[in-house]
Amino acid sequence: MTPWFDSFIFGAANSLHCACMCGPLALAFQGGASGALNYHLGRSLSYGAVGVGMGGLGCALGTSELRTPSAWVAFVLAAGLIVLASLGERGALAIPGLGKLMQRAMARTRTFSPAVRAGLLGVFTPLLPCGLLWAACSGAALAGSALDGGGVMLGFALGSLPLLLLAQTQVGRLAQRFGPRPLRIMQLAALWLAAGTLVWRGIVSLNGESCCH
Repeated sequence: MTPWFDSFIFGAANSLHCACMCGPLALAFQGGASGALNYHLGRSLSYGAVGVGMGGLGCALGTSELRTPSAWVAFVLAAGLIVLASLGERGALAIPGLGKLMQRAMARTRTFSPAVRAGLLGVFTPLLPCGLLWAACSGAALAGSALDGGGVMLGFALGSLPLLLLAQTQVGRLAQRFGPRPLRIMQLAALWLAAGTLVWRGIVSLNGESCCH
């Protein structure tokens, strides 16, 4: 099985959460559609680079010796979903200094165009205190190689992209159509369904059976 597909499921299940947490960010500088696209391009490239680094670090520490790295990636991502569903962002680990670092970095872009600033915001998104991001980074570290680590993080970014992009471009209409309670119910259902799917994929991988990719 391929870890990137597991992380794609992970990202898709969390897209509602990402839309609420990160959706307004790309619109902060009024970059419009080009700003949203630049944000996602910067975010995807940045996540991929972080994944390569985490995968390489994990490989140096011995994760390449794991019998089935993809199974452990699936289990870690499932655990992240369960923590989010149970605790919300209270389960997120805030690393001191990252928030201030992002603020300083963005402050230096004030003279840039809104679309460029949105793209740079995407690049700096890994500095945000997000429990889902930490779970994805942990999965990337267990992927067994730098390349697979990058695939895990890129899968996470791409999985959350469709609904996040929709929220960024249709945020007003979505807010009017759905209230907070229905959105929360849909979010929890997606989280638990994806967690179960990832656990199943991990067990199948451990047993050496084939599974749809």
